[in-house]
Order: sequence, then C-alpha cells, then structure tokens
Amino acid sequence: MRIELNGVKKSYDGRPVLDIKKLEFGSGKIYAVLGPNGTGKTTMLRLIAGIEKNDSGKIYYDGDDKLPDKQVVFLMQKPYMFDLTVLENVLLGIKDRRMAREQAILALTQVGMKEFINEKAGTLSGGEAQRVAIARTLVTCKRIVLLDEPTSSVDVSSVRKVEEYIRKVNHEDKSTMIFTTHDHSQADRIADEIIMIECGRIKGKGKTEDGFFE
Repeated sequence: MRIELNGVKKSYDGRPVLDIKKLEFGSGKIYAVLGPNGTGKTTMLRLIAGIEKNDSGKIYYDGDDKLPDKQVVFLMQKPYMFDLTVLENVLLGIKDRRMAREQAILALTQVGMKEFINEKAGTLSGGEAQRVAIARTLVTCKRIVLLDEPTSSVDVSSVRKVEEYIRKVNHEDKSTMIFTTHDHSQADRIADEIIMIECGRIKGKGKTEDGFFE
C-alpha cells in the first residue's frame, strides 16, 4: 500500500515536533526512518497508524485519506505482553485459526523464541519480550507494518535473526514496512530506502545501495 504525507504537522503543547512537506512510501518496500532520539520518528509512525491525529495536512493510503480498516499494525518500542504464555501471545495476532498454532510456532522459531512457547510472557526479559512482540506483529499479514525501534532491547546475537525475519515477511506478504532506528548499519541491512529525519523535518531520502542521500 502506498502512503503519502502532504503538509503534515504535529505539535505537543505548542512545541512543533513534526513538519513534513511531502513524503511518499512506495507499496511493498521496507523503509528505515533514521535519526537521533526525540526527532519525530515515533510521532510519524503514530500518525500513520492513526493512533494520533496530525494538526494539519493529509495522510493518504493508496490515494484515500481514510485510514484503511484493519490493514495497519503498529509495534511499539516497549510492547505490551498479555498475561498468557508466549505461544498464546502470538496466537492473538492470527486470524486463520486452522493453521494458527503452526504459524505461531514458525514465527517464534524465526525470532529464536521457540523454546519459550510454554513460558509465561511476564517472566521474559525485555529483549525476549520484544522478539515475541515482533513475531506477534508480523504474523498478522497486514498491508502496512510499522515498527518502532524493533530491536532496541534485543541482544546482539539475536538481532540479525530478527532482521532476516523482517525481510522474509516483507518478501512474502509484499507489505509496506516502515521502521525507526538510530542505527545506520541496521538501516542499510534491512531497508530498501532510508529516510533521514532531523528536528521533525526530512533531511534526506535515498536507496541503500546508492551510498548517499538525495
């Protein structure tokens, strides 16, 4: 699904945090929104997800300014774990109940959490919970997938596994994925295109293979 932001602005208590004149995300690609903390990355995702409303401007989804019903999934940086087992948490994201267990176990295997399927989610470390949340998010098969710092708490040895899973799901589902990060090397590894944001404004955009930004 193609996403366009035109003249989108957002402020909190009179303080501008986002000012985007024009920005487009092409259908089926992975985009990294790169920039330091507090620069508006998360706010952009929240506006696209419809969690918050922009003060002005328009956001279009395949040319329509209405948020597509049940086609967007948003993973917060500190995800919530329900008081269930790891497997049951992932099952919550699956519509097709016929193959739900098989899909959930496969997703947990991809992020290196298969051995935890019967553990209570509340006993997990922050990084383990984040990996479960990634599995739960990506099995939803939504057309728009928004990931806020998806590996911020994940241990170094597991980061590449998570990155490979993100790429795999994008290739299979053809979803439009947007993830935020402050790690330039991660953006290079996962994204088709990188968007640089600074003080709420777009400072550059380019394909990762270019080695530079427009």
